[in-house]
Amino acid sequence: MTRIRPRSAATVRRLARRLSWRAAAALGVLAVVVAGLAAAAAGVVVMALTDPRLAGLPQIAAAALAGALAWLAVCMARWLAVPPPPAEGVRVDREAAPALYRLADNLAERMGTASIGTIRISSEMNAAVFQRPEHGAWGAMRTTLIIGLPLVHSVSPRQLAAILAHELAHLNRQRGGWLAWGAHARAWWHRVCERIAAADNWLAQLLDRGFARWAEADLMAAVKLNHLEEYEADRLAARVVGAKLLGDTLVEVAMKANFIETDYWDAVMSQASAMPRPSLRPFRDMGMGVAAGFHAAPQHRVLHSLVCEEAGLSFHPTLTDRLVALGVAPRMPQPDDTTAASHYLQRSLPGLSRVFDRRWWRAARSDWRRYYVAAMAPAEAD
Repeated sequence: MTRIRPRSAATVRRLARRLSWRAAAALGVLAVVVAGLAAAAAGVVVMALTDPRLAGLPQIAAAALAGALAWLAVCMARWLAVPPPPAEGVRVDREAAPALYRLADNLAERMGTASIGTIRISSEMNAAVFQRPEHGAWGAMRTTLIIGLPLVHSVSPRQLAAILAHELAHLNRQRGGWLAWGAHARAWWHRVCERIAAADNWLAQLLDRGFARWAEADLMAAVKLNHLEEYEADRLAARVVGAKLLGDTLVEVAMKANFIETDYWDAVMSQASAMPRPSLRPFRDMGMGVAAGFHAAPQHRVLHSLVCEEAGLSFHPTLTDRLVALGVAPRMPQPDDTTAASHYLQRSLPGLSRVFDRRWWRAARSDWRRYYVAAMAPAEAD
């Protein structure tokens, strides 16, 4: 895939408008077709019941036609009514994390954007803003900030501020007013396309084949738009927190994500070869594990591999492309005694860790026990 370079704000707005109108038009056409099919089915039923000429076999044929039209309407309505995914994570109220909410409020004021309504903590190594209408498809837009617990264990308080500045920059430049509704329409249309592609009937297959080229073009344009929006959010965040801090944060997050996904979780699961249950709780002990394990292992090769990462069909630019756009050279992360987790989530951390540890154990328990039994079998045979 050709590398996508930063563009002007006007270029980003034009592309966003074009894709939003295409998505809204596609959703509108689908809604009109559903309504037309439903009306046609109802009309055939009424005609079959009221027209004396339709008796016997013609009446049976009319009923079959009405049933086929109703089936088509229901299929398309189910595709159209696909709900947005629920917001991830555990809600943290202002009373439980006042410093975190103050940070978000201060950044929102400095960046001229609306305050965050709700903050949720997830189990993922990421941060994102999540916007949905209050009543599902209509109503005022509600904004939720989602922050991953592994993320706050991996960065310093200043680095978390840089991450939140980037997320709030999306709200400032790309999710305000009608732009938020445009993003909502685009996401809705992509969910509809995914549901059609996953459906197992002749109608879905026919539509999927007929619109394959158009859907592919929309996907490529959506990838381009996401890249441009990331560059734009980086530019605005860099004005607020500084390009150097933002660049160092991007490097730190990429390297810590690689460490957690490989070394940390491998170390957790390696206990299954000797213990029926884990001796450590991965989310409770993550802060200590990341602090001790990351800087103890050589990381220069990891940084080199991340910097040399090839551009592909990803919704985010590569680390190198973002650093080049910021004008910042990659540097090895430096140890920091204070993490964002201990600084901003001190009151909530024990409860959040228990929730995610329980969820992890429910998901991993069967695999853990299978590995343990397999490891113990040779010893029992001896």
